[in-house]
Amino acid sequence: MRKMFSRMTAAVLSAVFLVSPLAVAQDDDDGPLSMLNTGNKPFVYVMAASANRLKEEATYMFDVAGMPESVEAIMSGIEDNLRGLEGIDWDRPAGMMMYLNGVFPPSIEVVAFLPVAEMGEFQGLMEIGNSILKEEPNDPGRYELITTRRNIQMRVENGYAFIQMPWADPDPTFDRELPSPTALVGALANQFDLGITLDVEAIPKATRSLILNVITSTMSTQMQQRDDEPDSRYEARRALSQGDIDALKLLFDECEKISVGLNVSSESQTANLDFVFDVKDGGELLQEILASSSKTSYFSPLLDDEAPISLSWSGIMAQRDIDKYSGFLDAVKPELARIIEENGEFGPVPTEGSPMFNSLTALKETISDGHVDIFGQLYRDSDEKLAVVMAMRVEDGETIARGLEDLLQRLPEIPDVGEVELAAGEHRDVTFHRLEAADAGAGWRDVFGSGVGLSVGSDARTAWLCVGGEKSFDVLKSTMDELVAAYEDPSQIRTSASAMRMVVHVGELVNTVRSAQQAGEPDEADEQPKAEEKDPRFNARERFRQRREQNREMFIEALSDGGDRVELSVRPTDTGTRMRIEFAEGFIGGIGRMIGSGVNQ
Repeated sequence: MRKMFSRMTAAVLSAVFLVSPLAVAQDDDDGPLSMLNTGNKPFVYVMAASANRLKEEATYMFDVAGMPESVEAIMSGIEDNLRGLEGIDWDRPAGMMMYLNGVFPPSIEVVAFLPVAEMGEFQGLMEIGNSILKEEPNDPGRYELITTRRNIQMRVENGYAFIQMPWADPDPTFDRELPSPTALVGALANQFDLGITLDVEAIPKATRSLILNVITSTMSTQMQQRDDEPDSRYEARRALSQGDIDALKLLFDECEKISVGLNVSSESQTANLDFVFDVKDGGELLQEILASSSKTSYFSPLLDDEAPISLSWSGIMAQRDIDKYSGFLDAVKPELARIIEENGEFGPVPTEGSPMFNSLTALKETISDGHVDIFGQLYRDSDEKLAVVMAMRVEDGETIARGLEDLLQRLPEIPDVGEVELAAGEHRDVTFHRLEAADAGAGWRDVFGSGVGLSVGSDARTAWLCVGGEKSFDVLKSTMDELVAAYEDPSQIRTSASAMRMVVHVGELVNTVRSAQQAGEPDEADEQPKAEEKDPRFNARERFRQRREQNREMFIEALSDGGDRVELSVRPTDTGTRMRIEFAEGFIGGIGRMIGSGVNQ
């Protein structure tokens, strides 16, 4: 603990020293800055597009759930307990803003903003219970909400009530310049029903530099070689850590905004959860993002939206990442040699020119090419058992294959690894080796079938891997055949603007996992719990477990009724990148059923 404290102290002092020149610099937008300047704009804001829009989305959600009465129950509760939110404009955004008042220690001021339709009715809403809203006689638009616990400051400007939240670090004067909520969150409200934005640019550059230097100084301290740490292991760790530091510096320097938003659409019958990154126009980061999706995956003909899981990632790596992983692979060679030499039971120590080291060189060539192209998909074999097929485009794959064979030849010397069968199969001039699990439990056998294992092989440009039972190799062969057949008619190959795309059918996976769990569970029929332990009246934990199980069953049933598809995609935008998780209507219905069940009770 003392060593960790010393490292943290050194990191902070180093960061302060490094950022000191910035403390007196002139920022283009903010004028003279102190080292801990925190700016005058909100750096985080949260919004709901409007009360009416939320009501519309809730109506759709509960209709899908088959519980339309829940909307009326919620509206009745709002009417009874919150006066129907009288005085609130139901057609304009509402939310909260956060201001950074201090960095060390952190101090945040939170201001809520509510659209006011009629001030008299709004005052009645604020005075629910024993509260009193009192206007300052000499300062029109400034109010004080007097409650039994504390007094809260409020300002009304341009049709909005700005309420200072007392649970943060409120400024006693509450005199700061407040932005127009419509201008602040208008773009966010146009995209999402609910959203939150981290405005990185709202934090002055000198303050960002201080925070960055604290983080990177800490990472650099942790990156130092540890006592008794072998040089090869340290070099591998250092290569990865230095790459992370370089990426973090670029992100802090060029990222402008990060937004997360949820949008429910009755028209498309989906719910979208978006993560949006806006970066500096013309900067290095934007160029990397735009370049990342410039190549379509070689495996795109294999993508099947109906598969339990389908994954494709085709991206151009930044030079920074190429250097990072190339340095790591350079360090892996001496580290492998050290491990093999010290154990003395994994065969001869590899050297330059050996199959193992040559395969690592080929992997480095693959990284240096800069195009990462990976595919993975779940299939069903002829016995309806799962098989996982994965593939990756490589350089000099035949050299990689010889390295894999060398590695597998060493594995039988390791206890409990399982049975290794070299040259277990061949297809399209690719030799496949198989590693069968030593002791696959009943659950694994239920999912993958008997003889659970891994098959691996590579030709000059593609490395293949398959996990499954005895019939899984047939699935791998048919997948390879399907890809060859697709390229015989390239006009039928679809393209995608997504750098990464993954489709998951959650309901099918849940049922598969349940079946495996049931197959692997021991028979506990003889272990009968006491009656009082099973009686919900006497056991709160059991009541909670039963309620959780009921919600789970309602959710799974909704997926069966409305679709269990989840799609994750990453695409560039004009100002950065957007990662979207799209949920099918079954998820909307499942959430609605769980909420509706609680509301109706």
